Amino acid sequence: MDRNSSTGDEPRRIEVDPDDVRVVVSQTYSYGAPPPTGGGSLPFLRRHRAKVAVAITVVEAVALGLSGIGFLRSLVVLLLAATLAIVLHLVAQRQAVPYTVRQLTWILAVSQILALLVPFLVIGGVIAIAIVLAFAILAGIVILIGDRR
Repeated sequence: MDRNSSTGDEPRRIEVDPDDVRVVVSQTYSYGAPPPTGGGSLPFLRRHRAKVAVAITVVEAVALGLSGIGFLRSLVVLLLAATLAIVLHLVAQRQAVPYTVRQLTWILAVSQILALLVPFLVIGGVIAIAIVLAFAILAGIVILIGDRR
């Protein structure tokens, strides 16, 4: 056995020369990383940004549904708003803007994308319900016809 291995007889002791230790403090953060929180919880906007985006989406979808403008026009408006919000968010990410502004632009972009998806999700849900009802009716008819003795 060499002198660095332990036989289990005695506890090993590690000695560190203070001249060999170097403490490095980094002041840069990776792209898109949140500011340091000192080990605490994430800031409010970072923790709740998805909830805020969904809430804005619901309010916007209801407002567009009750506005009376046509379906196609509302889709065009939502597409333009989503495109502008995404571009604004990408510009905010590339520039040296404050952390709060980056989080707000993220919320804006995601809420616009979700608002653009709401009409398609509603249409898809209605179609899915219609298909399930059609199969249920067909299954009921097959059961009634097959039950004749």
